[in-house]
Amino acid sequence: MENDERWQAVQQVLSSPAFVKAPRMRAMLAFLMHRKLSGMEVTINEYALGIEVFHRDARDYDTATDPVVRVQMGRLRERLAQYYAADSHCGGLQIVIPPGTYIPQLTPRAAPPPQSKLRLRLAPLRMLNPDSEGATAFVSGLEEELALQLFQRCGGGPELAPQQAQWLEVSVRVEPRHARASIRLLSAAGGDVVFLQRCDCHGELGISLQEELAVAIFTVLQQFSE
Repeated sequence: MENDERWQAVQQVLSSPAFVKAPRMRAMLAFLMHRKLSGMEVTINEYALGIEVFHRDARDYDTATDPVVRVQMGRLRERLAQYYAADSHCGGLQIVIPPGTYIPQLTPRAAPPPQSKLRLRLAPLRMLNPDSEGATAFVSGLEEELALQLFQRCGGGPELAPQQAQWLEVSVRVEPRHARASIRLLSAAGGDVVFLQRCDCHGELGISLQEELAVAIFTVLQQFSE
């Protein structure tokens, strides 16, 4: 398998500084890709990741109350996006973990899409009802998804001076099978509110809803900037 083009693409990522310096992310990706390329993708699930990668005790591990895999998966998607964005080479294969699943895919690399004209800095998310069941884990994962969307759509490299960027503030209210985000866009100069909107998404409070809400927020912002 080591000579397989797919495994070579995986090894290239695993040996990069971005993953060598992040052993937990490296272990998670190695586990996923080994099972994928060994034909065992049916065994990839949240419980298996919790036991094998994050060393949870099988006697009391409950994925409903322990969000470690969901949170770390969001961070892994973000790190992969950053890795490929920093690599200008557009050939070969790229690892993608589609929203709503833990099963990675290897797809041909394409030229990166043009970046948005928006220049944003993301303020820490505000949780309006922290006592709601699942709210803390949901908002934490949403913040990861927003950071990923921000990087993919708006860039924000070192050439961007802080005074050039507008602040994006997001307040989140969570109820069973319902999440609402109130978004404010503040001017770079004086901090004046230049845009107000809210987004609602319905469904189970999990990874898919986090990603759906993050995409909805940036879709609204993109429409505003056009």
